[in-house]
Amino acid sequence: MRSKFTEGSVTRHLLIMMFASWIALASNMLLSLADMYFLSRLNDIDVLAAIGFSSSVIMFPNAIGIGFSIAISVLVSQALSRSGKDAASQLFSAIAFQALCLSIVLVALLIFLMPSILAQLGAEGRVYNLAYSYLWLVLLSSPLSVLLIAFASGLRAFALAKLSMWVPLIASVVNIILDPIFIEVLGFGIVGAAWATIIARVVAAVVGIWLLHVRLDFLRLVPISFLKQCFSKVRSIAAPAVISNLFTPLGSLIVVSVVSDFGDQAMAGLAVVGSLTPILFSVFFSLTGAAGPMVGQNCGADLPHRVAAIYRQGLMILSAYTSIVWLFFMLAYPFIISLFNVSGLASELIWLYCFIQVPLSVGLGFLALSNGIFNNLSKPRWSMWLNASRSTLATFIFCHLGAIYFDVYGAVMASTLTFVMYGLLAIIMAQKLFKQTYPDYSLFSASKLTNKAED
Repeated sequence: MRSKFTEGSVTRHLLIMMFASWIALASNMLLSLADMYFLSRLNDIDVLAAIGFSSSVIMFPNAIGIGFSIAISVLVSQALSRSGKDAASQLFSAIAFQALCLSIVLVALLIFLMPSILAQLGAEGRVYNLAYSYLWLVLLSSPLSVLLIAFASGLRAFALAKLSMWVPLIASVVNIILDPIFIEVLGFGIVGAAWATIIARVVAAVVGIWLLHVRLDFLRLVPISFLKQCFSKVRSIAAPAVISNLFTPLGSLIVVSVVSDFGDQAMAGLAVVGSLTPILFSVFFSLTGAAGPMVGQNCGADLPHRVAAIYRQGLMILSAYTSIVWLFFMLAYPFIISLFNVSGLASELIWLYCFIQVPLSVGLGFLALSNGIFNNLSKPRWSMWLNASRSTLATFIFCHLGAIYFDVYGAVMASTLTFVMYGLLAIIMAQKLFKQTYPDYSLFSASKLTNKAED
């Protein structure tokens, strides 16, 4: 299997990979919207508040999946360029197995700590009971979700962009079909949404194992000796990436804990915003998911001019897309309010997001894209520290100061301001690292870059 990304049009490869990655993420986006829509039809503000509390906890297992998917993107794509399919397949299987094992341990810990976590976040009474009944069911199937993320990343690393979208897409389609049946027809409510998620993940995992093992022969039985051999290499990329992504839900928990002080209306508004956010963030992370293996293959083949072209194109796509989505949300605001049947403080927080927070969120895209440079140029800890400090210290300070001076509006706005600050800082650091690694090249110059390579 040849390395597709080391030749041909950079822009074409990037858009194809981004579209395939976006389909996978967009399917999850539609799933989140479907959950919120069918649950909002229950006309129960406590249910929406319970989802708001649960969503931040659910992000923790996904953080492991995202972290290990970065390791897959970097290591498997480079192995494919240097050593071929067999070596890349064995490495992919080892990383996926390690991700599954770690996610099982984390889920067991989260289930054990769940009562105290929800209590610390401020969930009380009926909202607490609803969140607990939903959360423990969804967490049980979270290791399968981690496996699905690893499968999609592996297929992208092997340059199989179209196939990479099918596994998560199947999960979302099954979930969306089952949502109205379990929530409304059978009357299970919020528990029905959890069971729909469990069944969808099981179905998608079965399809994914068949695709990667039977059809493509990418899943291999890995000897313990090889697991030990590759452990340090995987850890060097995966550990900072996992830690970095574990801090993201910590940042969300900080925001939830501050916003919860303003009541269930505020939490309902935050829950709706949480279901809208993937519309914007899906392209951010699909672009970085697309750029990661492309950067990896070109770094492995020592083609820095193509790495720079990928980064420049990524920045332009992020900026253009955010502008389009900003306009869309401003025009769609009345429809969103009507769709989710909210009013008062909840609707005000949604307005704030649609009109002000969306354009500022592009900084998160800049940060995520720059992480691909850090991870592939042997500085994964840079990514970790940037994400960790933004999600924890900066979010804590800004959110609490915002809440003190501007109430709940300041709290949610402050969390978005951290995106801008750290996005610009990440661009500066990425350029510095690239110049140190390739002194004759710049991320922002077409120096030594042929027109054919940059098209």
